[in-house]
Amino acid sequence: MQQSTWFTPDGLEDLLPPQAQKLEYYRRKLMDGFNLSGYDLVLPPLAEFTDSLLTGTARHMAVDTCRFTDQESGKMMGVRADMTPQVARIVSNRLKASDGISRLCYAGEVLKTRNNKAKGSRSPIQLGAEIFGHADVESDIEIIELMLESMQMLNLENSKLSLGHVGIVDELISLAGLNEGQTAQLIDILERKALPEYEQFLTEITLPETVANAFTALLSFCGEASKVIVQAKACLSPISSTLNDAVERLDTVITFLRAMHSNPIHLDLADIRGYQYHTGIIFACYSANGFLLPICKGGRYDNIGSEFGLALPATGFSLDLRLALDLLAPVEPAEKGCVYAPLQADKNLQEKIVELKVSGLKVVKVLDMTQLNTGDQFLSNASGQWVIETV
Repeated sequence: MQQSTWFTPDGLEDLLPPQAQKLEYYRRKLMDGFNLSGYDLVLPPLAEFTDSLLTGTARHMAVDTCRFTDQESGKMMGVRADMTPQVARIVSNRLKASDGISRLCYAGEVLKTRNNKAKGSRSPIQLGAEIFGHADVESDIEIIELMLESMQMLNLENSKLSLGHVGIVDELISLAGLNEGQTAQLIDILERKALPEYEQFLTEITLPETVANAFTALLSFCGEASKVIVQAKACLSPISSTLNDAVERLDTVITFLRAMHSNPIHLDLADIRGYQYHTGIIFACYSANGFLLPICKGGRYDNIGSEFGLALPATGFSLDLRLALDLLAPVEPAEKGCVYAPLQADKNLQEKIVELKVSGLKVVKVLDMTQLNTGDQFLSNASGQWVIETV
């Protein structure tokens, strides 16, 4: 057999010890943190019918979704490329939480059809938390704070927070009366931050003066949050109540976070990441350990469950733990050490092994006790009692 056949496909890789152990350690740490903040765990299936998996705002993920025919039903199924739409389906269709606020969290592996080395593995380990049923700024603040706490749990406290609001570009497009083709062209330009193309685009359309001024200044609304928000208030807030509400909402978030956290806050009003998906404030956390790597990202995505019959306001974030793995500190081995035990059909021995494991000791079965090294601890039968001795 050719050795090349043993390799995994590009973007799909094994995690070996100690990397796998490190990933599991931090996964548990994050999930325990979510639970202590009141977020209930849900576990969606790895695959489901594409009718629900790629519904509504999740349609944009069709190109990233691995699909196959279900041999039981003959219907098309897909392996999830993102868990958030699945959680929206659960809260809208299974929990049917039409009243009150639902806080849910999740963890699992997802699969993408394409290999993008800049964005990490094709099989990310995705963890996230979502708030459903609350439309006001308080839930934006809560979920951003939980994201910052997650960075602390990962010992990545020296991180940078980035904010945006896709509703600002959306409202400017509406005020400008752009058609579908112009809108698609503008979104593409903004996603690539192509300044010359942007300037050329503005010369080809006719706009009301205030809207034209806003478009002209849009790409300059990027930088330290407290400075950008002042500029946005002066330029955008007078144009429409929708723009004013968006700017005020950002200002409220920025003011709260500056009072409570020391993370630098970057604001970019031309950031339209997830434009087809998000509806309001968007946010991300970047590691600042020598280079900027996006660790967590999220935002508001209201009406996410409308396709399932229950439109709910929602906000949340997710992170790829596999992508962050190289930045995380190694997991120190348990200090209680290891005890070796013989393989014998002895109930007293088994009870002693269980007792030691409950106390936190690692107990390893040894097939040949003569292979132990000087200083190793092992279980020895002393007059019918199993006790720990040292080689």
